[in-house]
Amino acid sequence: MSQRDFCTFNPKNNTFNTQRYTCHSIDEVDQMISGASTAYHLLADKTNREIHDLLLLIKQNLISIKEEIASVYSKESGLSIERFETEFKRTIFQLELFSKYIISADYISTINREQILNKKRLEKRIIGIGPVLVLGASNFPLAYSTIGGDSVAALAAKNPVIVKAHPFHVGTSTLIASAVQKAINLLEFPEYTFSHVIDDGYELATYLAKDNEIKAIGFTGSQKGGEAFLKISNDRNFPIPVFAEMGSSNPVVLLESALKEDRKILIEKITNSICNDSGQFCTKPGLFFIPNNDETAYFIEQLKESIFKFQAQPMLHPSIQREFEKKTARLNGTFGEESFFQSKPSKSFSYYPKKSMLYTTCASLFTFPFLQEEIFGPHTTIFSYSNHKELIHTLHELNGQLTFSIFGSKEKDGSILDKLISVATNKAGRIIFNDLPTGVEVGASMQHGGPYPASSDSRFTAVGTDSIARFQRSVTFQDFRI
Repeated sequence: MSQRDFCTFNPKNNTFNTQRYTCHSIDEVDQMISGASTAYHLLADKTNREIHDLLLLIKQNLISIKEEIASVYSKESGLSIERFETEFKRTIFQLELFSKYIISADYISTINREQILNKKRLEKRIIGIGPVLVLGASNFPLAYSTIGGDSVAALAAKNPVIVKAHPFHVGTSTLIASAVQKAINLLEFPEYTFSHVIDDGYELATYLAKDNEIKAIGFTGSQKGGEAFLKISNDRNFPIPVFAEMGSSNPVVLLESALKEDRKILIEKITNSICNDSGQFCTKPGLFFIPNNDETAYFIEQLKESIFKFQAQPMLHPSIQREFEKKTARLNGTFGEESFFQSKPSKSFSYYPKKSMLYTTCASLFTFPFLQEEIFGPHTTIFSYSNHKELIHTLHELNGQLTFSIFGSKEKDGSILDKLISVATNKAGRIIFNDLPTGVEVGASMQHGGPYPASSDSRFTAVGTDSIARFQRSVTFQDFRI
């Protein structure tokens, strides 16, 4: 593949940014792979304290260039400075959290275990899995990308990381990579502990994923993208784990009591959860289930009005916009304007999407299974249910989800809550009571990952300190010390 250069795109003002970035060559990528393989064996000798120091120095380096990152971030994503501040805080918090965790007694006690069984001395050690490929997420240029959760977890587990930057925020990624590399050089970590790959598409990501030296993949994105890397792994001579966070519509159930509470506050919360940053979150609530009663029509009208009044924000890049338009057009063509509601465009160019809402019955989910597919953008589908039996029957048909939210009360809604919790536990990785799912706290108790297609392996979380386990494996040494 010949080397190419390209510019990133500013969706907020519909212009290309002036800075050009050169794609890496196959030869350069081969060198990164070979170097990462060598670095893996050297990193095994690093102490947890040394890894701790590396993560903290990366944090400090990021803080030192914060203003520069913010400028490029805004130009490449169209996201607000407020959103940048939130994501930046999360990024440096993850670095600090993981650094402290890997030197804690709780963590140390889990990675080395000794036991005498049948006069045999067994020592079980947990080691890094090998070079890890991390694919930058389009909707989180910081917290889920270059030195986001996957990269921090892999480094904490003593693995070299090769990050393939997302082409739509490669400038942001390059700045962050420079901060990481500066820390690696200063602390004299092995060369190729961290590598940064630039490409204007996914050719190099595919090439990397096929290489036998790559031992695991971290991916956050669409179901189509995640499944592509799962197929690559399965087709390899030596298949590897792919930890993919993919499609989720994050169902929300409103029980009868919920519609009788402060409706203004509820509608405001729902609107913000659907429309903030144009709904470009993996935890955006895309499916609502509400009771069909005297309150329903008024609630729907109020919610529609609130969503349509929400200040418009641009989509992250043209391909996301095209996919959003394609899926909402299908809804419009299937249901028509009596059930599908869409706002007017707020800008003359298309990267500011039309916000939309579909209102239908639970029966539609059985007739049109595509209704439960994730629509990445400012849209939600609302299903009305006539009784609890119909509600439970419908929910059993849902695919795996990242989250499942329930609005109600034990005192007012009775035994239906127990049934909902049972369904939710089988369908999702995180169950939320009387709140919306957008926003994922980073900590040991967080599970971010659910049954397929929400994620490729529901046994693991992509967020929090437990995510380190994805990039480790166990080895037992019997009757000798090393």
